[in-house]
Amino acid sequence: MTRVPFLPLAGILALTAGTAHAQLAPQYRALLDKTIESGSDAEIDTVAKFLKKTDPAGAGEVEAAVDAHRARTAEAQKERLAQMAMFQGWKGEGQFGASQSSGNAETVGISAGLALKREGLHWRLGLRSQVDYQRTNGQTSRNQLLLAFEPDYRFNDRLFLFGLTQYERDRFAGFSTRTAVSGGIGYRLIADSGFTVDVKAGPAWRKTRYISQPLESVVTGLGAVNAKWKLSRAVSLTEDASALTGAQNTNVTSLTSLSARLNGALSARTSYQVTYNSNPPDTYKTLDTITRFTLVYGF
Repeated sequence: MTRVPFLPLAGILALTAGTAHAQLAPQYRALLDKTIESGSDAEIDTVAKFLKKTDPAGAGEVEAAVDAHRARTAEAQKERLAQMAMFQGWKGEGQFGASQSSGNAETVGISAGLALKREGLHWRLGLRSQVDYQRTNGQTSRNQLLLAFEPDYRFNDRLFLFGLTQYERDRFAGFSTRTAVSGGIGYRLIADSGFTVDVKAGPAWRKTRYISQPLESVVTGLGAVNAKWKLSRAVSLTEDASALTGAQNTNVTSLTSLSARLNGALSARTSYQVTYNSNPPDTYKTLDTITRFTLVYGF
């Protein structure tokens, strides 16, 4: 009869513990520490994946080091946002280029826009402006203006309250001014690092001063979708769609933009905007489109 060697319980536990907590090779640990010190999430992910494949016994140590770094970074970010003054933390972009429109105005003109945003601990503030303008034979053939202020209050990474105050001017669409005020609840449906989708819904009030009709003031409902897809480190695709629905009219806007970073803060952007008005004033069309080609400078 073959005798089976006996290992004391303490020896078995020691061997198991040694296997479970195997240390990462010193040269790999040095590489990991140096990469974490750089602060680049993309580089950290790449190196961590390489180390776990090259030295499987140290995979636990790699994950623990990366998790600890990200926890420290998140805590430092929260502290920074909590102490940030009102006029600090603003980022923005300005764009300028050409536009081509169809529908109520068939023109080729200039387009300019400015957007500012601020990310606080809970508050997220956004300001937007957009101008499309054209003169032909001494006559203005396109003069569209949009101004918007959008505050959000975030309860967590997904749930938030939103607000919207928006002013528009577009005589070639049948109105001299249009003002909308809205607020409601929003939710981030998709929160991947390279792909996000937000949905919003709530009541809205809109006042429209038509050119050939009486002033209109109505209570409507607002629904919106904002999506951003980072196709690569330099290319991104965004979709911003909204619908204002009332008893007499429905207004739908969709803006699709493709941006490519050229160098540093400079990018090129092409966008396509569709605006649908189910019940426009007499003689005006229900559908307008604008295609824009712009250079964008981020700051």
